[in-house]
Parts: sequence; C-alpha cells; structure tokens
Amino acid sequence: MGDYQVTASTFDALLKEDYIRQDIVDAINKATVFKSKLNRTETIDGRRAIYPVMTQVAQGNGSRAEGAPLPNFGGGVYQDAIVNTFSHYARFIVTGQAEVFSSRNAFVQFVERTLKDTKEGLTLNLARQSWSDGSGTIAMVNGAQVAGTSTIPVKNAYGVAWGSAAANTTFLVRPGMVVQFGSENNGGQGYTVSNITGTGFNIAPALQNGVADASRMTLVNSANQEVEGWLKMVATASFMTSVLGMSSAVYHAIDRAATPVWEGNVTDASQAALSLALVRAIKDKLFVRGETASLCITSPQIVRDYEALLQPNQRFVPATKLEGGATTIEHDGLMFTKDKDAPLQALNLVSPENISWAQRNDPEFIKQGDQILQKVSGYDMKEAVLRWYSNLDCAQPRSQAMLYNLNVAA
Repeated sequence: MGDYQVTASTFDALLKEDYIRQDIVDAINKATVFKSKLNRTETIDGRRAIYPVMTQVAQGNGSRAEGAPLPNFGGGVYQDAIVNTFSHYARFIVTGQAEVFSSRNAFVQFVERTLKDTKEGLTLNLARQSWSDGSGTIAMVNGAQVAGTSTIPVKNAYGVAWGSAAANTTFLVRPGMVVQFGSENNGGQGYTVSNITGTGFNIAPALQNGVADASRMTLVNSANQEVEGWLKMVATASFMTSVLGMSSAVYHAIDRAATPVWEGNVTDASQAALSLALVRAIKDKLFVRGETASLCITSPQIVRDYEALLQPNQRFVPATKLEGGATTIEHDGLMFTKDKDAPLQALNLVSPENISWAQRNDPEFIKQGDQILQKVSGYDMKEAVLRWYSNLDCAQPRSQAMLYNLNVAA
C-alpha cells in the first residue's frame, strides 16, 4: 500500500469538521464540576459586556398622614459593571514529517491524538482559572531562591495559605508547564517544570535571577490575564486587598470599598474544624442579604468532613449523579458536590443562576483567509492556534458565599 500524502488543505478540512470543534467546546464546558454547573452564557459582540447594577434603591416612598405632602421623588442609583473578556489560546505544531501516513485512518488518528492533547491542556488550565482570582497565581515560592537554583519549593496554592495542604502545595502544577516567578521570566522564555513532588519541582533552565519569598508562580506572560474566577467574585473589599493581596477592591469596574451591595460573602473560620453550626452561620449570612445558595462545590476533603457530620436521623437525600460523572448529596436543601481543583480548606456556597460565561464566541481556530494551518517561518512545520475570548461574570455577588481557612486534614 502506498503512502497517504497529506496537504494543508487535507488538515484544514478535518479541523473544520463540526464534531472536532464541538468536541473541544464540550470538553471546555465540563473542564471542572464548577464549570459544568454554569449553564448561563452571555454572547457579546465586542471585547466587553456592560450592564447596570443598582447600588442604591429608590427612596421616593413613605407613609403620610391625610392631606400631608407626598414623599420627595427618588430614583434608584446605578453603576455600570464592565466585564472584559480575556484571550485564551492553545497551539499545536505539525512537522513536515507528519504529513505522510500509511493510510487516511492513520492520519485521522494522528489529528485526534494531537487535538486530544491540545484540548486536555486547555481544559486543565481553565479548570484552575475558574477557581482563581484572575491573577494567574498557581502557587507561591517558599523562601527566597538565588540565581542558579533549579529546584523550586512552593507554598500556598492559588496564593492563599488555605488553598492547599502543607504536604501538597503543588496540586495545581503540571509537568511541562512553562512558568515565571513574579517578574522573573527568563527573558520572556519562562521555565519548564519537571519532577514534581508534593512541595516543589525542578525547572529548566536554572533561575537566571534570584526571586523573593512568596513570589507568585504563574504561567509565563499570563499574570493578570486570566479568568476572574470564584475567589474574586465571592470576595469582599477587604478580602480582595488583605487576603488576595490585590491593589484595589474593584470588581468589573465597580469599587466594592464604596459599594457594599457589590460584595460577596466570606467568613474566616480561623482554622476551626467544619461543623454544622459553621455551615448554618454562612448560610444565614446569605439569608440576611435576601439570598440562598442551591449548591456547594468544594474540595473532596470538605465533602468528606461534611458527610461525617451527618447523623442517620437527619434529613438528607442519597447521592445522585451529575453531568460529567460527579456525584452530589443533598442536606437541608443544599446540594453538595466536589471538585478536585477547588481550594482545599474552603466551603463554597454557589448560586449558579447568577454566574455566566461572557464570551465573544465558542472556541475556534484562527484562520488566515480560509486556512487554519499556517507555515512557521524558517521551519518545516505548520501550526494551528485555537482561540477563545471569555471571562466569568457574577451579576449578583451577594448570592455567593465562602467559609474559608477551615482546619481540614489532607
């Protein structure tokens, strides 16, 4: 049997197939349990979405005696929430040698394997971003490191002490990640991760310059360019500045320090063990603001500890299946499920109906003319780039709540 010769047009034709694109979209939508529960999507025409937020209710009302003058006119006060989308990319390369196959079936299998790698890398990245605060922090450097160091110890997944267990601070780190530490990025080329342990990993090349303790580890050139996820949408003004270490308390162009109605709900458990009383207190915090949560998405360890609190005579519903294979238990009107990427020591009360993905489009390949694969100058290879403009938007942060800094065994 002769060789099956592939051209750029052959590659393009396969990449344009609806099932290829839809498979990527479906994978991203189920990237994490948290992501799969967000069923609302806002499709926007430009780079951002703008909508009004009532920050003060109308005061043109009151009770009066017979014949008394009517209340003064009063209208509601609004501010614009501005949701900027961020640009997410995934690239893959096809070398000239990969353009000759024994059969068309072998060619199709090669493309599917390449796309599977691309898809899995993108979904892992977005799974982490869904929980993060937009800064891109994966972990923090543990102790000052000098130039020439090639083994990096880290702490504080997501940049918070309660984000991970002390013995597993690398749970968000993956082999092959290309990262930087603070502003140290190896001249823009980054450092490649390998040999991951529970609390550190190796990098190549070795550090070109020293980095300070608590420097933020991010993907190279991605700092502050990622999805504004759960930790930011649920935050209060003081939580953003004192816990997340942000320079301001602005969420989607509205300053929470001056607009408390735009704050979420957070409670520091101060390393107390999870209890039904603490759960009731955070639920009541929502209730007094006129809100209730329908879902708790949290780490496997928190779900484990919560299940241990339940007694046989308490009202709970047996575990049921969710889309994507996750399971949930229901107790006292609240469904509990777990997400492997959730911050370890936090219980999260989520109102999915008030969270949506603001996106310009579903993920798509960048085209030049009608071509997806583009020649890489100076090399016998072609590249394809998958692109997605999106961000998370919570139009009602007061309906979200988090009990954090719990004492949780790994």
